Amino acid sequence: MPSVERAKISPEFFQAIPLIVESLPELNVNSVAGVVAHKVNSKIGKTIESMNMFSIIIPTGMLDDLAAIDGIRSISLDRKHHAFEIPSYPEFLPSKLREVLSSKDGMIPTTQSFNKINVDMLNNLGYQGNGVQVGVLDTGIDIANPQVRGRAIKKSTMAIQPTGDDENGHGSHVATTIFGLEHKDPLTGLISRGGAPKCALTSYKVLGLGIGTGMTSDIMAAMEMAVNDGNQVINMSLGSEGAEDEESDPMVRMINDYAEFHPEVIFCVAAGNSGPGSKTIGIPACAEKALTVGAWGVIDNYPAYFSSRGPTVQANRIKPDICAPGGGRRESQLRPKENIWSGTSFGSILDPAGDDVINGFCAIAGTSMATPHITAVMALWKEIFPELTTDMVKGIIKSMSGQGKNSVDGYGLIDATWILSASETPRITNTKQNDAQMKQTAQTLFM
Repeated sequence: MPSVERAKISPEFFQAIPLIVESLPELNVNSVAGVVAHKVNSKIGKTIESMNMFSIIIPTGMLDDLAAIDGIRSISLDRKHHAFEIPSYPEFLPSKLREVLSSKDGMIPTTQSFNKINVDMLNNLGYQGNGVQVGVLDTGIDIANPQVRGRAIKKSTMAIQPTGDDENGHGSHVATTIFGLEHKDPLTGLISRGGAPKCALTSYKVLGLGIGTGMTSDIMAAMEMAVNDGNQVINMSLGSEGAEDEESDPMVRMINDYAEFHPEVIFCVAAGNSGPGSKTIGIPACAEKALTVGAWGVIDNYPAYFSSRGPTVQANRIKPDICAPGGGRRESQLRPKENIWSGTSFGSILDPAGDDVINGFCAIAGTSMATPHITAVMALWKEIFPELTTDMVKGIIKSMSGQGKNSVDGYGLIDATWILSASETPRITNTKQNDAQMKQTAQTLFM
Protein backbone atom coordinates (compact mmCIF):
# COMPACT_ATOMS: atom_id res chain seq x y z
CA MET A 1 0.00 0.00 0.00
CA PRO A 2 1.21 3.57 -0.65
CA SER A 3 1.04 4.30 3.08
CA VAL A 4 3.56 1.51 3.69
CA GLU A 5 5.94 2.88 1.06
CA ARG A 6 5.65 6.32 2.62
CA ALA A 7 6.17 4.96 6.13
CA LYS A 8 9.28 3.11 5.00
CA ILE A 9 11.14 6.39 4.54
CA SER A 10 9.69 8.10 7.62
CA PRO A 11 12.03 8.81 10.56
CA GLU A 12 9.39 7.33 12.85
CA PHE A 13 9.88 3.92 11.24
CA PHE A 14 13.63 4.10 10.67
CA GLN A 15 14.32 0.88 12.59
CA ALA A 16 11.02 -1.04 12.70
CA ILE A 17 7.64 -0.79 11.07
CA PRO A 18 4.26 -2.09 12.37
CA LEU A 19 2.29 -3.92 9.67
CA ILE A 20 -0.94 -5.78 9.03
CA VAL A 21 -0.43 -8.72 6.67
CA GLU A 22 -3.27 -10.33 4.75
CA SER A 23 -2.98 -13.94 3.61
CA LEU A 24 -4.54 -15.32 0.44
CA PRO A 25 -8.17 -16.29 1.13
CA GLU A 26 -7.64 -19.97 0.27
CA LEU A 27 -4.87 -20.31 2.88
CA ASN A 28 -5.05 -20.68 6.65
CA VAL A 29 -4.05 -17.35 8.16
CA ASN A 30 -2.35 -18.97 11.15
CA SER A 31 -0.22 -21.14 8.88
CA VAL A 32 0.87 -18.14 6.83
CA ALA A 33 1.59 -16.21 10.02
CA GLY A 34 3.80 -19.02 11.25
CA VAL A 35 5.82 -19.03 8.04
CA VAL A 36 6.19 -15.24 8.14
CA ALA A 37 7.27 -15.22 11.79
CA HIS A 38 9.98 -17.78 11.03
CA LYS A 39 11.30 -16.09 7.89
CA VAL A 40 11.51 -12.55 9.31
CA ASN A 41 12.33 -13.72 12.85
CA SER A 42 9.57 -11.64 14.45
CA LYS A 43 6.62 -12.42 16.73
CA ILE A 44 3.05 -12.30 15.49
CA GLY A 45 0.88 -9.73 17.23
CA LYS A 46 -2.89 -9.90 16.74
CA THR A 47 -4.62 -12.38 14.42
CA ILE A 48 -7.93 -11.25 12.90
CA GLU A 49 -9.29 -14.47 11.48
CA SER A 50 -12.41 -12.97 9.94
CA MET A 51 -10.20 -10.87 7.66
CA ASN A 52 -7.38 -13.42 7.13
CA MET A 53 -5.00 -10.87 8.65
CA PHE A 54 -2.36 -10.67 11.35
CA SER A 55 -0.15 -7.92 12.73
CA ILE A 56 3.61 -7.98 13.01
CA ILE A 57 6.48 -5.55 13.65
CA ILE A 58 9.53 -6.16 11.48
CA PRO A 59 12.83 -4.38 10.84
CA THR A 60 12.05 -1.78 8.17
CA GLY A 61 14.86 -3.12 5.99
CA MET A 62 13.11 -6.50 5.74
CA LEU A 63 9.95 -5.19 4.11
CA ASP A 64 10.93 -6.46 0.65
CA ASP A 65 11.74 -9.87 2.15
CA LEU A 66 8.30 -9.98 3.70
CA ALA A 67 6.62 -9.07 0.41
CA ALA A 68 8.41 -11.94 -1.33
CA ILE A 69 6.92 -14.64 0.92
CA ASP A 70 4.36 -16.87 -0.79
CA GLY A 71 0.79 -16.72 0.45
CA ILE A 72 0.64 -12.99 1.18
CA ARG A 73 -2.10 -10.98 -0.47
CA SER A 74 -1.44 -7.47 0.91
CA ILE A 75 0.70 -5.55 3.40
CA SER A 76 -0.77 -2.49 5.13
CA LEU A 77 0.48 -0.06 7.73
CA ASP A 78 -0.71 -0.78 11.27
CA ARG A 79 -1.75 2.85 11.76
CA LYS A 80 -1.89 4.75 15.02
CA HIS A 81 -5.33 6.04 15.98
CA HIS A 82 -6.50 8.36 18.73
CA ALA A 83 -9.61 9.48 20.55
CA PHE A 84 -11.57 12.21 18.77
CA GLU A 85 -12.21 14.72 21.52
CA ILE A 86 -11.14 18.27 22.18
CA PRO A 87 -10.21 18.83 25.85
CA SER A 88 -11.99 22.09 26.54
CA TYR A 89 -12.64 22.69 30.20
CA PRO A 90 -14.85 25.14 32.09
CA GLU A 91 -12.99 28.34 32.92
CA PHE A 92 -14.21 29.00 36.45
CA LEU A 93 -13.46 27.98 40.02
CA PRO A 94 -15.35 25.24 41.89
CA SER A 95 -16.78 27.78 44.35
CA LYS A 96 -18.69 29.40 41.50
CA LEU A 97 -20.04 26.21 39.97
CA ARG A 98 -23.42 26.47 41.69
CA GLU A 99 -23.93 29.99 40.32
CA VAL A 100 -23.56 29.18 36.64
CA LEU A 101 -26.36 27.94 34.44
CA SER A 102 -25.56 25.35 31.80
CA SER A 103 -27.15 27.51 29.10
CA LYS A 104 -24.86 30.38 30.08
CA ASP A 105 -21.46 28.73 30.37
CA GLY A 106 -21.90 26.22 27.57
CA MET A 107 -21.89 23.11 29.76
CA ILE A 108 -24.59 20.98 28.15
CA PRO A 109 -25.55 17.95 30.27
CA THR A 110 -26.61 14.87 28.33
CA THR A 111 -30.21 15.31 29.49
CA GLN A 112 -30.30 18.54 27.46
CA SER A 113 -28.33 17.26 24.48
CA PHE A 114 -30.58 14.22 24.12
CA ASN A 115 -33.70 16.37 24.45
CA LYS A 116 -32.39 18.37 21.50
CA ILE A 117 -32.79 15.29 19.30
CA ASN A 118 -36.06 14.06 20.91
CA VAL A 119 -34.58 11.02 22.64
CA ASP A 120 -36.66 11.91 25.71
CA MET A 121 -39.79 11.29 23.65
CA LEU A 122 -38.73 7.70 22.92
CA ASN A 123 -37.61 7.21 26.52
CA ASN A 124 -40.99 8.38 27.77
CA LEU A 125 -42.65 5.80 25.52
CA GLY A 126 -40.68 3.10 27.33
CA TYR A 127 -37.85 2.65 24.87
CA GLN A 128 -34.55 2.75 26.75
CA GLY A 129 -32.42 0.16 24.95
CA ASN A 130 -33.90 -2.94 26.58
CA GLY A 131 -32.40 -6.13 25.18
CA VAL A 132 -29.89 -4.34 22.92
CA GLN A 133 -26.16 -5.06 23.21
CA VAL A 134 -23.78 -2.17 22.61
CA GLY A 135 -20.00 -2.32 22.25
CA VAL A 136 -17.75 0.67 22.90
CA LEU A 137 -14.22 0.58 21.45
CA ASP A 138 -12.31 3.25 23.34
CA THR A 139 -9.99 3.96 26.28
CA GLY A 140 -11.82 1.62 28.66
CA ILE A 141 -14.38 2.29 31.37
CA ASP A 142 -14.62 3.17 35.05
CA ILE A 143 -17.25 0.75 36.36
CA ALA A 144 -17.33 2.60 39.69
CA ASN A 145 -18.68 5.80 38.16
CA PRO A 146 -22.11 6.64 39.65
CA GLN A 147 -23.64 6.55 36.17
CA VAL A 148 -22.23 3.06 35.54
CA ARG A 149 -22.56 1.34 38.95
CA GLY A 150 -20.85 -1.85 37.82
CA ARG A 151 -23.29 -2.58 34.99
CA ALA A 152 -20.71 -2.77 32.19
CA ILE A 153 -18.47 -5.61 31.08
CA LYS A 154 -14.89 -4.50 30.43
CA LYS A 155 -12.40 -6.13 28.08
CA SER A 156 -9.15 -5.12 26.42
CA THR A 157 -7.17 -6.04 23.32
CA MET A 158 -4.14 -4.06 24.50
CA ALA A 159 -1.51 -6.48 25.80
CA ILE A 160 0.19 -3.80 27.91
CA GLN A 161 -3.11 -2.71 29.52
CA PRO A 162 -5.20 -5.88 29.77
CA THR A 163 -7.63 -4.90 32.54
CA GLY A 164 -9.76 -2.53 30.47
CA ASP A 165 -9.51 0.29 33.03
CA ASP A 166 -9.80 3.87 31.83
CA GLU A 167 -6.86 6.06 32.81
CA ASN A 168 -7.85 8.65 30.21
CA GLY A 169 -11.57 9.18 30.89
CA HIS A 170 -12.65 9.44 27.26
CA GLY A 171 -14.14 5.94 27.03
CA SER A 172 -16.10 6.37 30.26
CA HIS A 173 -17.55 9.67 28.97
CA VAL A 174 -18.64 7.94 25.76
CA ALA A 175 -20.15 5.01 27.68
CA THR A 176 -22.10 7.14 30.16
CA THR A 177 -23.48 9.20 27.29
CA ILE A 178 -24.88 5.98 25.84
CA PHE A 179 -26.16 4.15 28.92
CA GLY A 180 -25.45 6.25 32.00
CA LEU A 181 -27.99 6.19 34.82
CA GLU A 182 -29.48 9.52 35.83
CA HIS A 183 -27.18 11.48 38.12
CA LYS A 184 -27.44 14.99 39.51
CA ASP A 185 -24.02 16.46 40.08
CA PRO A 186 -23.87 18.04 43.56
CA LEU A 187 -21.36 20.70 42.47
CA THR A 188 -23.08 22.00 39.36
CA GLY A 189 -26.66 20.85 39.72
CA LEU A 190 -26.38 19.45 36.18
CA ILE A 191 -28.32 16.26 35.49
CA SER A 192 -26.74 13.67 33.21
CA ARG A 193 -28.43 10.56 31.82
CA GLY A 194 -27.61 8.27 28.91
CA GLY A 195 -29.95 7.99 25.96
CA ALA A 196 -30.30 4.20 26.24
CA PRO A 197 -29.82 3.52 29.97
CA LYS A 198 -31.11 -0.06 29.85
CA CYS A 199 -28.93 -1.39 27.05
CA ALA A 200 -26.22 -3.96 27.86
CA LEU A 201 -22.81 -2.36 27.33
CA THR A 202 -19.39 -3.93 26.87
CA SER A 203 -16.29 -1.75 26.86
CA TYR A 204 -13.33 -2.86 24.74
CA LYS A 205 -10.12 -1.00 25.57
CA VAL A 206 -8.28 -0.30 22.30
CA LEU A 207 -6.78 3.09 23.17
CA GLY A 208 -4.46 3.73 26.08
CA LEU A 209 -1.05 4.92 27.21
CA GLY A 210 -2.75 7.79 29.02
CA ILE A 211 -3.21 9.99 25.96
CA GLY A 212 -5.71 7.67 24.29
CA THR A 213 -3.82 6.16 21.38
CA GLY A 214 -3.83 2.67 19.85
CA MET A 215 -3.11 0.62 16.77
CA THR A 216 -5.33 -0.58 13.92
CA SER A 217 -4.64 -4.20 14.87
CA ASP A 218 -5.88 -3.72 18.46
CA ILE A 219 -9.03 -2.02 17.17
CA MET A 220 -9.69 -4.71 14.55
CA ALA A 221 -9.25 -7.45 17.15
CA ALA A 222 -11.84 -5.68 19.30
CA MET A 223 -14.20 -5.24 16.35
CA GLU A 224 -14.06 -8.98 15.72
CA MET A 225 -14.54 -9.71 19.42
CA ALA A 226 -17.45 -7.26 19.69
CA VAL A 227 -19.28 -8.80 16.72
CA ASN A 228 -18.65 -12.33 18.01
CA ASP A 229 -19.97 -11.23 21.42
CA GLY A 230 -23.30 -10.35 19.81
CA ASN A 231 -23.20 -6.56 19.97
CA GLN A 232 -25.74 -4.97 17.65
CA VAL A 233 -24.39 -1.40 17.78
CA ILE A 234 -20.69 -0.56 18.01
CA ASN A 235 -19.36 2.89 18.94
CA MET A 236 -15.96 3.99 17.57
CA SER A 237 -15.13 7.52 18.70
CA LEU A 238 -11.63 7.23 17.29
CA GLY A 239 -9.57 7.33 14.14
CA SER A 240 -6.73 8.93 12.22
CA GLU A 241 -6.37 11.33 9.31
CA GLY A 242 -7.59 10.32 5.87
CA ALA A 243 -5.13 8.97 3.29
CA GLU A 244 -4.84 8.37 -0.42
CA ASP A 245 -5.17 4.60 0.09
CA GLU A 246 -7.85 4.71 2.81
CA GLU A 247 -10.31 2.54 0.85
CA SER A 248 -7.83 -0.35 1.21
CA ASP A 249 -7.19 0.27 4.91
CA PRO A 250 -7.87 -3.01 6.77
CA MET A 251 -10.24 -1.42 9.28
CA VAL A 252 -12.23 0.32 6.54
CA ARG A 253 -12.51 -2.95 4.65
CA MET A 254 -13.57 -4.73 7.84
CA ILE A 255 -16.47 -2.34 8.45
CA ASN A 256 -17.63 -2.77 4.85
CA ASP A 257 -17.29 -6.56 5.04
CA TYR A 258 -19.27 -6.77 8.26
CA ALA A 259 -22.08 -4.79 6.62
CA GLU A 260 -22.34 -7.63 4.11
CA PHE A 261 -21.82 -10.65 6.34
CA HIS A 262 -23.21 -9.26 9.63
CA PRO A 263 -25.73 -6.64 8.48
CA GLU A 264 -27.40 -6.69 11.90
CA VAL A 265 -24.38 -4.80 13.32
CA ILE A 266 -24.30 -1.00 13.01
CA PHE A 267 -20.92 0.74 13.31
CA CYS A 268 -21.23 4.34 14.53
CA VAL A 269 -17.95 6.11 13.76
CA ALA A 270 -16.74 9.63 14.62
CA ALA A 271 -16.01 11.80 11.58
CA GLY A 272 -12.97 13.45 13.16
CA ASN A 273 -12.09 16.87 14.55
CA SER A 274 -10.09 18.29 11.65
CA GLY A 275 -12.71 20.72 10.27
CA PRO A 276 -13.84 23.09 9.02
CA GLY A 277 -11.80 22.35 5.89
CA SER A 278 -13.03 19.90 3.26
CA LYS A 279 -11.59 16.39 2.76
CA THR A 280 -10.88 16.05 6.47
CA ILE A 281 -12.93 12.90 7.19
CA GLY A 282 -10.77 10.40 9.07
CA ILE A 283 -10.10 6.66 8.95
CA PRO A 284 -12.26 4.57 9.48
CA ALA A 285 -15.06 7.17 9.21
CA CYS A 286 -14.48 7.22 5.44
CA ALA A 287 -15.84 3.65 5.16
CA GLU A 288 -18.87 3.48 2.90
CA LYS A 289 -20.83 1.30 5.33
CA ALA A 290 -19.92 3.21 8.48
CA LEU A 291 -22.58 5.45 9.99
CA THR A 292 -20.31 8.48 10.09
CA VAL A 293 -21.15 11.10 12.72
CA GLY A 294 -20.40 14.82 12.74
CA ALA A 295 -20.70 17.17 15.73
CA TRP A 296 -23.54 19.70 16.14
CA GLY A 297 -23.50 22.73 18.41
CA VAL A 298 -26.65 23.05 20.54
CA ILE A 299 -26.19 26.77 21.27
CA ASP A 300 -25.75 27.83 17.64
CA ASN A 301 -27.92 25.04 16.17
CA TYR A 302 -25.22 24.53 13.56
CA PRO A 303 -22.39 22.05 12.81
CA ALA A 304 -19.38 22.56 15.09
CA TYR A 305 -16.41 24.30 13.49
CA PHE A 306 -14.07 21.39 14.29
CA SER A 307 -16.30 18.66 12.86
CA SER A 308 -14.53 17.02 9.90
CA ARG A 309 -16.03 17.61 6.48
CA GLY A 310 -16.14 15.55 3.30
CA PRO A 311 -15.82 14.48 0.68
CA THR A 312 -13.53 11.59 1.58
CA VAL A 313 -9.94 11.79 0.38
CA GLN A 314 -9.80 8.82 -1.98
CA ALA A 315 -13.34 8.03 -3.10
CA ASN A 316 -14.83 11.56 -2.93
CA ARG A 317 -17.69 10.05 -0.94
CA ILE A 318 -20.11 12.47 0.73
CA LYS A 319 -19.59 12.23 4.48
CA PRO A 320 -20.57 12.58 7.31
CA ASP A 321 -23.90 10.76 7.18
CA ILE A 322 -25.57 12.48 10.14
CA CYS A 323 -24.88 14.87 13.02
CA ALA A 324 -25.61 14.84 16.75
CA PRO A 325 -24.80 17.14 19.68
CA GLY A 326 -21.06 17.09 20.30
CA GLY A 327 -20.28 20.50 21.74
CA GLY A 328 -18.44 23.24 19.91
CA ARG A 329 -19.65 26.46 18.36
CA ARG A 330 -20.20 27.55 14.79
CA GLU A 331 -16.85 29.37 14.90
CA SER A 332 -13.87 28.53 17.07
CA GLN A 333 -13.57 31.99 18.64
CA LEU A 334 -17.20 32.19 19.80
CA ARG A 335 -17.71 32.30 23.56
CA PRO A 336 -18.99 30.84 25.78
CA LYS A 337 -17.62 27.48 24.80
CA GLU A 338 -19.95 24.50 24.45
CA ASN A 339 -19.12 21.11 25.94
CA ILE A 340 -21.07 17.93 26.67
CA TRP A 341 -21.27 17.13 30.40
CA SER A 342 -21.29 13.47 31.44
CA GLY A 343 -19.57 10.91 33.65
CA THR A 344 -15.91 10.05 33.17
CA SER A 345 -13.28 8.02 35.02
CA PHE A 346 -12.38 8.96 38.60
CA GLY A 347 -8.95 10.56 38.82
CA SER A 348 -8.33 10.21 35.08
CA ILE A 349 -6.65 12.72 32.80
CA LEU A 350 -10.04 14.31 32.06
CA ASP A 351 -11.43 14.26 35.57
CA PRO A 352 -9.30 16.53 37.79
CA ALA A 353 -8.21 18.95 35.07
CA GLY A 354 -11.70 20.23 34.37
CA ASP A 355 -12.81 21.73 37.66
CA ASP A 356 -10.06 20.93 40.19
CA VAL A 357 -12.46 18.51 41.86
CA ILE A 358 -12.14 14.74 41.31
CA ASN A 359 -15.81 13.90 41.05
CA GLY A 360 -15.98 11.58 38.03
CA PHE A 361 -17.61 14.09 35.66
CA CYS A 362 -16.35 16.49 33.00
CA ALA A 363 -17.45 18.57 30.04
CA ILE A 364 -15.69 17.98 26.71
CA ALA A 365 -16.41 18.44 23.02
CA GLY A 366 -15.71 16.51 19.83
CA THR A 367 -17.18 14.17 17.27
CA SER A 368 -16.34 11.60 19.95
CA MET A 369 -19.16 13.11 22.00
CA ALA A 370 -21.57 13.24 19.06
CA THR A 371 -21.07 9.59 18.13
CA PRO A 372 -22.42 8.05 21.37
CA HIS A 373 -25.55 10.17 20.93
CA ILE A 374 -26.11 8.38 17.62
CA THR A 375 -25.17 5.02 19.18
CA ALA A 376 -27.81 5.56 21.88
CA VAL A 377 -30.39 6.42 19.23
CA MET A 378 -29.45 3.27 17.29
CA ALA A 379 -29.92 1.21 20.47
CA LEU A 380 -33.43 2.63 20.82
CA TRP A 381 -34.15 2.04 17.15
CA LYS A 382 -32.87 -1.54 17.46
CA GLU A 383 -35.18 -2.07 20.42
CA ILE A 384 -38.10 -0.96 18.28
CA PHE A 385 -36.99 -2.71 15.10
CA PRO A 386 -34.34 -5.42 15.79
CA GLU A 387 -33.87 -6.22 12.09
CA LEU A 388 -32.49 -2.74 11.44
CA THR A 389 -29.32 -2.57 9.31
CA THR A 390 -26.99 0.30 8.46
CA ASP A 391 -28.49 0.54 4.98
CA MET A 392 -31.96 0.77 6.49
CA VAL A 393 -30.80 3.49 8.89
CA LYS A 394 -29.34 5.49 6.02
CA GLY A 395 -32.61 5.07 4.14
CA ILE A 396 -34.54 6.43 7.12
CA ILE A 397 -32.37 9.50 7.60
CA LYS A 398 -32.40 10.19 3.85
CA SER A 399 -36.19 10.05 3.62
CA MET A 400 -36.92 11.85 6.88
CA SER A 401 -34.28 14.57 7.09
CA GLY A 402 -35.91 16.97 4.65
CA GLN A 403 -32.59 17.93 3.07
CA GLY A 404 -30.15 16.58 0.53
CA LYS A 405 -26.92 15.06 1.78
CA ASN A 406 -23.90 17.35 1.89
CA SER A 407 -20.31 17.12 3.07
CA VAL A 408 -20.73 19.57 5.98
CA ASP A 409 -23.42 17.89 8.08
CA GLY A 410 -24.60 14.93 5.98
CA TYR A 411 -28.37 14.76 6.38
CA GLY A 412 -28.28 17.26 9.24
CA LEU A 413 -29.16 16.83 12.91
CA ILE A 414 -30.79 13.50 13.73
CA ASP A 415 -34.29 13.26 15.18
CA ALA A 416 -34.76 10.10 17.24
CA THR A 417 -38.46 9.93 16.37
CA TRP A 418 -37.77 9.37 12.67
CA ILE A 419 -37.96 5.62 13.34
CA LEU A 420 -41.64 6.01 14.21
CA SER A 421 -42.73 8.12 11.29
CA ALA A 422 -42.76 7.90 7.53
CA SER A 423 -43.67 11.00 5.54
CA GLU A 424 -47.30 9.82 5.39
CA THR A 425 -47.63 8.89 9.03
CA PRO A 426 -48.58 11.11 11.93
CA ARG A 427 -45.91 12.09 14.41
CA ILE A 428 -45.34 10.11 17.59
CA THR A 429 -48.14 10.18 20.16
CA ASN A 430 -47.91 10.02 23.93
CA THR A 431 -49.07 6.40 24.15
CA LYS A 432 -46.92 3.37 23.46
CA GLN A 433 -47.76 1.43 20.30
CA ASN A 434 -47.54 -2.34 20.30
CA ASP A 435 -44.51 -4.01 18.74
CA ALA A 436 -46.31 -5.23 15.60
CA GLN A 437 -47.59 -1.73 14.87
CA MET A 438 -44.11 -0.29 15.50
CA LYS A 439 -42.56 -2.70 13.01
CA GLN A 440 -45.18 -1.92 10.40
CA THR A 441 -44.55 1.82 10.86
CA ALA A 442 -40.78 1.35 10.64
CA GLN A 443 -40.96 -0.83 7.54
CA THR A 444 -42.74 1.88 5.60
CA LEU A 445 -39.49 3.82 5.78
CA PHE A 446 -37.50 1.17 3.93
CA MET A 447 -39.50 1.16 0.68
